[in-house]
Amino acid sequence: MLYTPAWAPAAQPRTPAAGRPMFLALAVLSLAFLTACSGGISQSVSTAVKDSSSAVATARIALRQDMDGKLTRAAASTTLDDELKEIQTSRGSILKLSPATGQDRETQKQALDVLDQCAAGFATARAALAADNGGTPSLADGDKALAAVQNALKQLDGKVGDK
Repeated sequence: MLYTPAWAPAAQPRTPAAGRPMFLALAVLSLAFLTACSGGISQSVSTAVKDSSSAVATARIALRQDMDGKLTRAAASTTLDDELKEIQTSRGSILKLSPATGQDRETQKQALDVLDQCAAGFATARAALAADNGGTPSLADGDKALAAVQNALKQLDGKVGDK
C-alpha cells in the first residue's frame, strides 16, 4: 500500500469518461496547430524577406552616403558587413524550415535563391568599397547590384506576402 500524506487530497476514482474532456481539448489544440502550420512556411519566408529587404535598404543608404562623401569607408564597410549578417540569419531560418508540401518546398527554394542573390549583391558592394575610388567594380555597380536584389526581394514578397 502506498503512503498518502495527510495534507494530500483524497484520490478520486477514475471513470473511463473522466479523460474525455482533456482528450477533446488536446484534439482541438492539435487541429488548430496543424492548421496554423500550413501557413508557417509562407509566414516565415515573408518575415525573412522583410528583414532582408530592410538590410538591403540600409546597405544601399550606407553605400550612397559613401559615394556622396558623407560616410567613411570604414563605417560603410561595417554597415555592409552587419547587414550581410542579417541576410545570412534570414537564410539560416529558411534553411531550418521543414516544408510539408511541394508548394512549400518551392517557396523555400525560391526564398533561398533570392537570399543567395542578396549575398552576391553584397559581395559586389563590398568589393566596390574595397576597390577604392575608380576601381572595378565601382560603387555605382555595387549600388546596382543591391538595387537588383531589392527588386527580387520585392517580387518574392509579392508571391508569399499574400498567402
